[in-house]
Order: sequence, then structure tokens, then C-alpha cells
Amino acid sequence: MKKTLSYLSVFGIGVIVCGVGLKAVSGVNTGPFFTNDSGNKQAVLASLNTTPSPIKHFTGDSVVADAAAKLEPAVVTVHTIGRAVQQSNNPFSADPMFRQFFGDQGGQSDQAPAEAPRGAGSGVIISPDGYILTNNHVVQDTTQVTVNVGDKGYTAKVVGSDSLTDIAVVKIDPKGVKLPTADLGDSDSMRIGDWAIAIGNPLNIGTTVTLGIVSAVNRKGLSAEGHSLNSVIQTDAAINPGNSGGALANINGQVIGINEAIYSPTGSYVGIGFAIPINAAKKIAYQLIKDGKIVRPYLGVSYAPLKEFPAQARQQMGITVDGDDGVIVQQVRRGSPAAAAGLQTYDVILQANRQKINDTDSLNNIIQGLKVGDTLALLISRDGQTQIVTVTLKERPQDYGQRPTTQQVVPAPVPDQQSPF
Repeated sequence: MKKTLSYLSVFGIGVIVCGVGLKAVSGVNTGPFFTNDSGNKQAVLASLNTTPSPIKHFTGDSVVADAAAKLEPAVVTVHTIGRAVQQSNNPFSADPMFRQFFGDQGGQSDQAPAEAPRGAGSGVIISPDGYILTNNHVVQDTTQVTVNVGDKGYTAKVVGSDSLTDIAVVKIDPKGVKLPTADLGDSDSMRIGDWAIAIGNPLNIGTTVTLGIVSAVNRKGLSAEGHSLNSVIQTDAAINPGNSGGALANINGQVIGINEAIYSPTGSYVGIGFAIPINAAKKIAYQLIKDGKIVRPYLGVSYAPLKEFPAQARQQMGITVDGDDGVIVQQVRRGSPAAAAGLQTYDVILQANRQKINDTDSLNNIIQGLKVGDTLALLISRDGQTQIVTVTLKERPQDYGQRPTTQQVVPAPVPDQQSPF
């Protein structure tokens, strides 16, 4: 069962955010943006393909301080302004009985002035000319993004973002100033128990360094506000709202993750935080900088593991598959590759390209290992009979999987969150 987590960006209406006043940004650069940085773009793309140096396990009293001093200048604060939200001063305006007697006009007369939500998060500088790695949820649906490098503020442009992996890249123009950059490490080399250093802007109080360990690697089966978190790094280093997009580093001061979410009943730190592995983040950043978007194939269905459905539920859906292997198709998007191939609700996918499917991750990984235009041979069970359905994968729409729309078939009940692919 997937557990629900909270993202780490700080949001609020007006200038008060989680009880912390947003800092005024002085010296904001509002001049014209760069027009031709193809040379710089190639340099940062090359750096994202560079093999990181191996971790060195230093000892001594100053090892953490040395690592923090190395990385801290390259971790920035990110301030955002979202789209204005209209609110009502009348607490009864949304009450259906109130609206029945007074109509819409009763609520409209008490409309408060529209206010734009303001947010605060963190980011990591990955090139001296101003490319910055952060979370998609930090900059999503914003009208203005401002980045503070030390005491200096810059207007930022969103180069590209990806809701599926929750990675975004923004760009500032330092006007010829060479910015400090983070040393990107190798997240695959991290072991449970390795030191972990978190650097970011918690609760918008300013750059903060905390220390913990890597509590788990390749953590799966998690979700944050409807977004699946798969193969993330778990840490007990203190991270709070505002740390989103900031760095999780090893003892050498190399970035091994981008802080993303926490698991907490209170919304604040309780010792369980999660970061996107930097090896995965680098691949997404490369495509965003190169193309401005992520091109990935999709099937066009949402599905859930068969093992999560008891016998009675399977009987109601007409499923007669023996055992627990496979995933149940819960909805098929109209106009999708799956719809074109004839996949139907309550089909059970048993194999994909001759590989056994026993959970949602196994099918997701197979799909994401293919390219747009590739074919996917699915062994399915329908009405007690097995058959092969061949699907030609198409490019995944940018908004696919974010929320149900009128383009999607009404889904059947699901025991927990579905996986849209």
C-alpha cells in the first residue's frame, strides 16, 4: 500500500508563509534574458554526462563542516508567485443552502481582492552560467520565479519541468559572473548508514545545513499529493517545508539527491525525508536543458496490482485469473495507444514483451525502457481467456496522469493509488 507524503515547498497567500514572512528580494535582476547561450548549453549538457569522482571516506572533526562549506554556496533559495486566487470574505458563500436562498450574488458581494500565492523552496546550481536544478512542484503554475544566490536576487526562467519525476530546471542570467556550482556525485554508490547532509531553505528562514544518514535506498511504494515517488533515497537529516529542490549530499559535499518530500503526521520533520537520486535527476535535467521537455512513451492506461484485490472484488469484475500475478486495467484513456489497440477496463495484464508482470513498477519500467514508436506485446486475460494485444507506443502528453479529465473513462474502484502509464 502506498503511503501519502507531503512535498517540501512552502506556500501561502499574501506575504505570510507558514508563519514566516517572505524575504524581500533586493537587487532583483529584471534586465533582458540571454538570447544565445548554445555554447554554454553544450557545456552543461557535457557536465551532466560526466562520471562523478568516487566517494572518499574522510575522518576528522571538520569533515562535515568542510563538506558543507564546499556545497553551501551552490545551494540557492527560490521564491515564487503563483496565479491570483479569488477568495470570499463570507464563510457561508460556499454553503448550498445559502446559495439557494441568496443565489450567487450573495457570495459575489463579499469577494475579497484576488491574492497571488507565494512560495519558497530551494535549488542547486549546476553550471556557472546559471542553470539550476529544483523540483517541478516548486515552480509549477507560477507567474514569477526569483532565485537568491547569497544576498543577490535574480529573475529566473523555467527552462523545463517534468511532473512525473518532479524535476525542473530554471535559468538565471548572472551577467558574466561565474556562479559557484555543485559537485554532482553518484547516488548509486550510497549505502545505508552513509552520512547525509541536507542543505536548503527550510520554512523560508534561509540556507540551513543539517546532518543525518542514508536511512534507505531505492525506497518504493510512496506517493506525495498524488505523485508517485519511486526508488528514492530516505534520510533522517532534518528537512522541512522549504527544503524542496535543495541538496542532499554525501560526506564529500557531492550532491547525491534532490530533496523532495517528507512523511509526517504534522507536516514538519519527524525523521523521515526523501530525495530524488541525483543520477536520475541528471538524466531528466539533460533532456530538459536540451529539448525543454521530456519525451517518453506511454500506454494510456491506469492499473493496479491484482494482488490488492480480494476474491470478492475480482468476481464482481469478472476476473478469473488464478494467483496474484498481473495488474488490472482500471481505466483506458480515449485516443491513447491502449485504446487504439483495444485494451479494456478489467483486462489483466500478465506479461509485457514476454516479461512477467507482478506489480505496477515492473510494467512501468518496461514501458519506460522503450521509445516512442516501439511496440509492446501484452499477454492479457479477458473473460477467462488469454490473448496477445500489440500496442504501438506514442509520446506521453505533458499533462497525462496529473488528474482525471473528461477524456478519460470513469475509473473503477481502486484499493490505493493507480499508476498511470
